[in-house]
Amino acid sequence: MGKRKKKRLPASATPWDDVPDEDLTPSQLMVARSHRSIYEFRHERFAGDADFFNGYARDACPRCGSPEITKRAHDAQGVRRYLCKQCGRTFTPQTGTIFEDRKLPLSAWTDYLLQVFSYDTFSSMTREDRRSDTTLPYWTAKLFAVLDGIQDGVVLSGRVWVDETYWPVAAKDAVRRPDGKLPRGLSVNQMCIGVGVDDSGRSVFFHEGFGKTSKAKTRAAFGGHIEKGSELIHDMETAHDAIVADLGLKSTKHNAKLLKGVPDDLNPLQPVNEMCFLLKGFLGSHKGFDRSDLQGYLNLFHVISNPPHDMMEKAALVLDWAMLHPKTLRFRDFYNVKPQLSGEDDCL
Repeated sequence: MGKRKKKRLPASATPWDDVPDEDLTPSQLMVARSHRSIYEFRHERFAGDADFFNGYARDACPRCGSPEITKRAHDAQGVRRYLCKQCGRTFTPQTGTIFEDRKLPLSAWTDYLLQVFSYDTFSSMTREDRRSDTTLPYWTAKLFAVLDGIQDGVVLSGRVWVDETYWPVAAKDAVRRPDGKLPRGLSVNQMCIGVGVDDSGRSVFFHEGFGKTSKAKTRAAFGGHIEKGSELIHDMETAHDAIVADLGLKSTKHNAKLLKGVPDDLNPLQPVNEMCFLLKGFLGSHKGFDRSDLQGYLNLFHVISNPPHDMMEKAALVLDWAMLHPKTLRFRDFYNVKPQLSGEDDCL
């Protein structure tokens, strides 16, 4: 007989849920009440949700794409309903978005975004917010789906700095030599990240592949993201010559080895060096992340490092993007489980 799967407790649980209050010690009662109070506060319904959704009028059916739709009565939460004359199905503004089938108020998403922008780790967020341990990975997958393509239209101009930084693959996926040792240098065990920033403060971040960069990787990463005729400020990496020629850039090269020890305010490569440093700090706050999600983390860091600089403005930008570029992801599809899985109680 196979090993029985351990039942997942809901995030609201305490060790004394089945014990009458009069049988608890004063300290046990205080901890239990405190935990339940915070849980209820984090999960309180927010009356502004309907106003938010109704602010995004639909002009086509999210299921079949037909523009032949008509408004219907509001649902029980006050959200506008629509009827598609083509397929005969009803929908609301949240249909087809990451908020479809939500169980929590949008204030929970706002709180989550503000925490993510502050480099909070998922484990600390789970503890602080009294969430199930299945919730944050699911929300993050939804966030990455929403942010997919958010860098597509970004074009750096003026003075532009580019460089590459590297992040190791997961230890279990590392390729070893026949003698069992790890290869040295920029091997396939290093994920190459292209970083670009211009003098107006805009920046882009792209996963170029594995191992050292190349002309092909540089073209794919930066070819559509630097305005023709700009000045490219970079190190001695010859792969950068590809975009210099393709885009007619003015090339200003610096030997990074000779700049070691030079004060930051005198280092001509400082703008991109600083961005690489900040990016590594961000990835370091999520050390155990799934490396297949690297571009998702880079898209998120793009939001963090680019205007608007106020975190609440960034949260508003992401919520707006989520409604204007609808993507959806069901909990059961993400975890490949049956819908009655215990622990799905607080998923949004």
